[in-house]
Amino acid sequence: MKKLVLFLTIALFATSGVFAQQRQRSTPEERAKRQTETLVKELSLTEDQQKKVYEINLKFAQPLADQSKETDREKLRTQFQKNLEERTAAIKAVLTEDQQKKFDEHQKKMQENRRRRN
Repeated sequence: MKKLVLFLTIALFATSGVFAQQRQRSTPEERAKRQTETLVKELSLTEDQQKKVYEINLKFAQPLADQSKETDREKLRTQFQKNLEERTAAIKAVLTEDQQKKFDEHQKKMQENRRRRN
């Protein structure tokens, strides 16, 4: 019985590690698509806006993939923050005034969620 419980515990931890690795390996295109889909739902984007927002997300997902290899955490954090600010400004330029307000609210929610995880 102890062996069975031990085996099941090990199996559970092994499979959870596999799922975590799969999520981390998403391509820049997949990340851009996922981010765009979230904003489409939150902001009711038009087709034209969807295309522009996808291109913006893709543009900023590419360097993020390259930067993730950086070992200096402070440098990585600084660059990530800079990219986030540039991406936010580019997306807001595509949005209407009402959508910008909703986007700001969405950004605040995301920031709160990140703080809770840390």
